[in-house]
Amino acid sequence: MDSIAMTNMSFSSSPCGLSIGDNHQGGIIFYLDASGCHGLICAPTDHAANTFYNGSYTDTKVFSNCIGCGDGNTSRIVYDKGTGTYAAKICYDLTSGGYSDWHLPSKYKLNLMYENIGQGNNLGLGNIAGFYKLSYWSSTEHDANFAWYQYFSTGAYVNFYKCDINFVRAVRAF
Repeated sequence: MDSIAMTNMSFSSSPCGLSIGDNHQGGIIFYLDASGCHGLICAPTDHAANTFYNGSYTDTKVFSNCIGCGDGNTSRIVYDKGTGTYAAKICYDLTSGGYSDWHLPSKYKLNLMYENIGQGNNLGLGNIAGFYKLSYWSSTEHDANFAWYQYFSTGAYVNFYKCDINFVRAVRAF
């Protein structure tokens, strides 16, 4: 019997024929829900390394950290910060693979990417998404001055100044 992928469990196939690591709907699958037909994908490449903020420190109250939180976090950040070139806005404005519903991943989603298709290699797939062994922004804030990012060399989380420049990789649900 085929097993279904959940957070970081491996499987041979889902009822919909999808697997973690597949190219699908403009990105690379890094999470499948219990149905095996819906999940999360990340963009196939990084976007320009950038800051979390647009020149001013504000507390946007985006502390959510779950599977479905990144989209709401991103919308809230963009609503609060407005125009500019910063991590959440880069993802929010992205149109790639024919899709325009990309967002900056929550801290939890970012870790799933690290574990399942990055250097964490929990599923034995290797770094199939081509992540650098550097830090990537999440959409999860720590406070007005700090936000969370994750090192893709060790998997460690760090909250650091929002003016720091880190890599950005957009995600979307399907």
